[in-house]
Amino acid sequence: MDYTSVTLLLGFAAWGAIVGAVVGFTAIGIGLLGTPGLIVLFGMDPVLAVGTMTVGGFVMMLSGSVQHYRAGNVVVPIALMFLITAVPLSYLTARHARAINALISLKTVMGVVILLSVILLFYRYVIMRSPPRQLTLSRWKLWLSPVLGAVLGILIGATSISGSILIIACILVLKLPSLHAVGTTSAVATVSLLIAALAHMQQGNIAWMALSGLLPGVLAGAAIGAHFASRVPRQVLRIAILVILLAAGAMLVFG
Repeated sequence: MDYTSVTLLLGFAAWGAIVGAVVGFTAIGIGLLGTPGLIVLFGMDPVLAVGTMTVGGFVMMLSGSVQHYRAGNVVVPIALMFLITAVPLSYLTARHARAINALISLKTVMGVVILLSVILLFYRYVIMRSPPRQLTLSRWKLWLSPVLGAVLGILIGATSISGSILIIACILVLKLPSLHAVGTTSAVATVSLLIAALAHMQQGNIAWMALSGLLPGVLAGAAIGAHFASRVPRQVLRIAILVILLAAGAMLVFG
């Protein structure tokens, strides 16, 4: 491995550590910050960046979704209804990502999704003060879940961005308690990320060298971020992340 490759590998590891620390501090999805970073900072092809981060996102979300399931935060009937549409659409979107990118720039789509996420995250962090809710299941929630699952599947396959938007939707539209919204979305996103990652692998959309640097950095950064999360003013950090995401989204759309 030459000097340039080593330097690039260390750069990916450093970026992974930064993304992981932010995820550990704030619990935002890895794709929301990691994918635009690969495109803007490293000049990576958008489809390659998306494919690479679906693998990273799956690895990051797996342990968290298992913990949510064990804690009873996953509403299984709703999660299964989500997966009816999320699984096939995440696979199909990922498998045809290059064809989609030829029709409409995934870079621009990702920028729009990030800007929308900034608005929704701002609402969640700063404005929303939802009172505690009891978990209730009704027929309309089950029938609406595949619609939201379809949105999630397309977003994951095309952008690797998973849960941030859907968590807000679960709280506002399905009226789930916050913990159940996070747990259910995490479980569905984990499965969908796995399916999308397999499709991207089949199409050769994974930058393996980048991934080999990103994963150790992300895992180490997430552990550090989670450890120090209680010592950092959460609201200040969240606002800072929103500003960074706003800049990243604007660069992807207008850059």
